[in-house]
Amino acid sequence: MRFYWIFLGLAALCGTALADADRDVLKEVAKCAEIAGAADRLKCFDAAVPHAQSALAQPEAPAQTAQTTQTEGESEGGMLAWFGLDRPVTKTEDFGKPPEKIEGPKGINGITAVVSEFARTPTGKVLLILDNGQIWRQIDGDVGIMQDPSKGEQLKVTIEKGFFGSFDMTVEGRNGLIKVRRVK
Repeated sequence: MRFYWIFLGLAALCGTALADADRDVLKEVAKCAEIAGAADRLKCFDAAVPHAQSALAQPEAPAQTAQTTQTEGESEGGMLAWFGLDRPVTKTEDFGKPPEKIEGPKGINGITAVVSEFARTPTGKVLLILDNGQIWRQIDGDVGIMQDPSKGEQLKVTIEKGFFGSFDMTVEGRNGLIKVRRVK
């Protein structure tokens, strides 16, 4: 429960920080208007203009809603849509319409590589050096067992994104799944 209040406080501070930047620019311009001397007032306005232009150039902060924006690579009816969290509607005429598909480059969800070196940690977990230079290690909490490769056997592995930021590794020609994390 304590984390809820901390998160709520941080969200409130972030929202007010964005609003304060625009408000500071307005205060700066208002102070310039109070200056009696024409030359000094003009200098003040000239100094305030770049701040005002940069504030106007920034896109407006979206209205804070309970909805979450759709992430890249997430299709219509994705996991967030299961919970009713879709892209926020910004136009009245779009309210109630099904969400539009996002086109564009999709993120990498997995890699396939050949194991150049196979080793084990002192606790018996698998440590793999791939041909692309990456080093992956079986996580300590994983109970999966991987057989050592035969002499001269070339292992081809596929590593894909799992749930909650984890990674799942499968070996071509073998059954099972091993949870891994990238070391290097």
